[in-house]
Amino acid sequence: MNGIKLVKYRLFGRLPGAVGRKYANKYNVRYAQQQFSQAVRNSTGKICIDLGANMGDFTRLLASTAKKVYAFEPDPWTCATLRENLNDLSNVEILEAAAGTNDGTVQLFRHPGFENDPRINSQSSSIVAEKSNISHQNAQEVKQIDVLRFMRELGEDISVLKIDIEGAEVDLLEALLDETELLGRISNIFAETHETRIPSHEPRVVELRRRAYHIKKPKINLYWE
Repeated sequence: MNGIKLVKYRLFGRLPGAVGRKYANKYNVRYAQQQFSQAVRNSTGKICIDLGANMGDFTRLLASTAKKVYAFEPDPWTCATLRENLNDLSNVEILEAAAGTNDGTVQLFRHPGFENDPRINSQSSSIVAEKSNISHQNAQEVKQIDVLRFMRELGEDISVLKIDIEGAEVDLLEALLDETELLGRISNIFAETHETRIPSHEPRVVELRRRAYHIKKPKINLYWE
């Protein structure tokens, strides 16, 4: 990312109204990308977790330095494609499961146009029924793993935790931020929030960002996109 452009976004982000919000968002997203690249470079020989791996682009990036990457992907079609895409990587373990705060099974809702273009529309799949760009028709029953338990049982520090789970991030982050000991074992958290698709999540996301701002470790960026 061009450093001058990043400074421009930051300055313009201080403007009032819609223009300021537009540039503040541009700054936050670009800065998250910059932070993520640095976190990957610092992950040599360490553990990383990719929640919502989809086609595996970021899983592969994490695997370029990490000792081990655990990649979660609940959608059956998407997970099969993920396995094909990453079958050359011996340091990636793929878990066909949704990431949540308890173990069990859940309904996974797909984009209404999933069958027309699964590679693109698989990015919208969600276990949150009120998300605006999913259909309740032909929902898939999928396994869910309690990610907090999973991380506790790893018994190792985690360099990067990337979370892109289409609305389920709010429940997960609220629970994770309450676990001080577990948080202390994580170096970086990058999460995409989906309040534009789930308006009821907006006040909870605002509160999560407020809480994250005051946490020194891990570094938490909730502007992943």
